[in-house]
Amino acid sequence: MWAFPRKSTDSAVKHNEDFRIPQEAEQIVTEIVDLKDWLKAQPEFEIKKKLLFTSIIHTPTGEKVTTGFRYFNNPIEEVVAAFETGNVAALTALDYALDDEGEPDTTSVCIKLAYVKSGAFLAAQPQEYQDYVPTDVREPKYLNGFDIELDQSA
Repeated sequence: MWAFPRKSTDSAVKHNEDFRIPQEAEQIVTEIVDLKDWLKAQPEFEIKKKLLFTSIIHTPTGEKVTTGFRYFNNPIEEVVAAFETGNVAALTALDYALDDEGEPDTTSVCIKLAYVKSGAFLAAQPQEYQDYVPTDVREPKYLNGFDIELDQSA
């Protein structure tokens, strides 16, 4: 709640000490880092730039990083809970979004993926479409395990 100058003759401009900023406004809001930017900041990856494209290379294996995604029918809270376990099995146990023919479909809830095909690492980040805007809801992190079937874009 805003506090106003104590005396009706005082002005908020003249007496800044009497004008208090709400505690919520004082908190610094930090943006959640995107999965690709997070990978680029990790020491085990290097960036290779070509004319038009940039590749992220997993230096321990020398493999190019593949990015993908998986959409779910579950609410974002369930996807985040599975993500927070850090275990791929928790995500693969969720209800994938499929169309009437059983093919991968889209919903408002997905998990972004980054991995190398050998399975040396898998990183993920949950995302939800809020008012038609893709919004990352957690910081990216590495997951234990690997399942190429998790990537519906592969």
